[in-house]
Amino acid sequence: MLFLVGTAVLAGLLFSVYGDRQADTLVAGVPSPVSYVAPVNLQVVDEIATQQRRQAVRDQVGDIYNVDPRLQSLALGTIASASLPPQVRSFLLDQFERPTGVRAAQLPELVRQAAALADVSETPALEAFLLRGLLPTSVPAPLLTEAARHAAADSVPPVLAVVSAGELIVMEGEPLTASQLTLLEATGLYSPRERAFTQAGWIVVGCLLLGGLLCGALVYASGWMAPRLGTRQWIFITVVTALVLIGQRLVLDISPSFLFVMLIALVLSVLTNQATAILWGVWAAVVVALLAPAGTEYTLVTGVIGAIAGARLAAMQKSRASIFTAAALAGGISALALVAMSLSLGGYTITATLLAAGYLILGGALAGLLSLALLPLAEHNFGFLTDFLLLELSNPSSPLLQRLLLEAPGTYQHSVIISNLVGQSVQRIGGNELLARVGALYHDVGKLKRPAFFVENQFSSENPHDRLSPHLSYLIITAHVRDGVELLREYGLPRALEAFVMQHHGTTILSYFYKRALEDTPSLDELNFRYAGPKPRSKETAVLMLADAVESASRSITDVGPGGIREVIDRLVDQRLRDGQLAESNLNFDDIEVIKETFERMLAAILHRRVAYPTSEEIGRLKRDGTRAGNGKAQPERPRGKVRGLPRTQRMDS
Repeated sequence: MLFLVGTAVLAGLLFSVYGDRQADTLVAGVPSPVSYVAPVNLQVVDEIATQQRRQAVRDQVGDIYNVDPRLQSLALGTIASASLPPQVRSFLLDQFERPTGVRAAQLPELVRQAAALADVSETPALEAFLLRGLLPTSVPAPLLTEAARHAAADSVPPVLAVVSAGELIVMEGEPLTASQLTLLEATGLYSPRERAFTQAGWIVVGCLLLGGLLCGALVYASGWMAPRLGTRQWIFITVVTALVLIGQRLVLDISPSFLFVMLIALVLSVLTNQATAILWGVWAAVVVALLAPAGTEYTLVTGVIGAIAGARLAAMQKSRASIFTAAALAGGISALALVAMSLSLGGYTITATLLAAGYLILGGALAGLLSLALLPLAEHNFGFLTDFLLLELSNPSSPLLQRLLLEAPGTYQHSVIISNLVGQSVQRIGGNELLARVGALYHDVGKLKRPAFFVENQFSSENPHDRLSPHLSYLIITAHVRDGVELLREYGLPRALEAFVMQHHGTTILSYFYKRALEDTPSLDELNFRYAGPKPRSKETAVLMLADAVESASRSITDVGPGGIREVIDRLVDQRLRDGQLAESNLNFDDIEVIKETFERMLAAILHRRVAYPTSEEIGRLKRDGTRAGNGKAQPERPRGKVRGLPRTQRMDS
């Protein structure tokens, strides 16, 4: 999905930049961009020479005239009705009755000849009369004339030009002639339509190849960048990346320095890890540089530096609001990089440099605002678990922890101690400390359904399990796992916390109630008294299981010295190992040894003995004894150097 969607989006973005580049058009009179050589021997019709010959033949075809019967009748009627000398009338009738008629150009000469047949004294008046009363009867026929000319032109055979293979048609830089253009098109070396179509096709292929290469590299890297991401989370990252690139393509028309592409690095640094954010952010910066043909090197350098700075700064922040500051600082660092490049490489005026730097800072601020909007969406709708969300969930004022504190205070205190044990241990073995701490705080929230049935919340000597059968007690105790998952979902907490609730007991056996049940039914299978599981499947949940068992058992330790605490820890951890509870976690024996040492150190600090401070009555009695001794009685000897009557460990603690 990532590869196909990414390739399609990138190809479209690249084509939007490079697809409008037109092919070089050859024009007569303009120097040829390259030299053209005939590929093979062939005869080519010389269109120019052929058209010249055909035009000469057309010009030789004169206008074709037709006799208009209406005009001929009018002319003959005028001649017959006029008072003309007989010889003149006879001459004119003969001329106007001819099949070819009388043309306009012939009419003056015809009138002159007719007037000459009359008496000399009548000639001028007769000539004037005939010019006014006669009209031509033969008029041009344009359709017939054009048909005749066309037929004459078609009868001319085409002029053939012989071109030999390897013959130079036009030299590079030589002004093109119409004849050469015709020859190039005839040989197939140049075609305006095909050239434009071919170039557009190759641009599409190039964009697809480039987009595929870029996305292929990213998909390959994503296999080890964030392997724990689910499908919904990959969809979120893919869509955000595509939208940022599309938006960046649109604003590049405003300025190639208006970059907010560091948004990708900011968001991924918070949602995944710093390495993923840097790699993804640098990749996005390279793509944006390709989308900005003008000043590509400036866009590339500022984009890469902004992505790296944004990823590093975002990883250092401890609150949501500080993400905006980190983004603005990343934009400022990019601006400094632009100023440095401008000073060293040139190409920017002072005004242009300051304007571009301002655009970079503005882009960083915009990236910060957008990241603040995207992070809650990613956390609550796509299952991302961020450090910001974990810190908020670890606050005692969060609704579910507040209920636990008020309704099951013993369980809350137990969870706080477990959280510290688990957090320190996970930190030392290289796990997610913050997730482990928060998961430990919520691992027993299911006890809110029936808090009085758990010993840490029983503040009187009465135990309700004394009145219940072992089987019913087993069902009540084990139900807190299912109840905890339901509460997490009811409060909309991250799914990652459910593993801590479901796996913190694994498939261990409730030995106390199993022992009671065996007293009644000796053949009872222990499977009837085991938790449903599953077993811990991560370092964090495995450490939680061990810490839960050790902390609970530590409450009954009588020897709180180092040896006694370590003995309990070794015994409980070995029990879990022999029972196979840690088989599905990725803990090794070195990790287990580190966990034991951490538990021992922290429990020794929690369980150390303290001095039994004297009461006010004891102090008053000592004062009264001292007063009596001052009245003549013997005073008791004061202890010197050390407190008598206290164990050695207590004296050291005091």
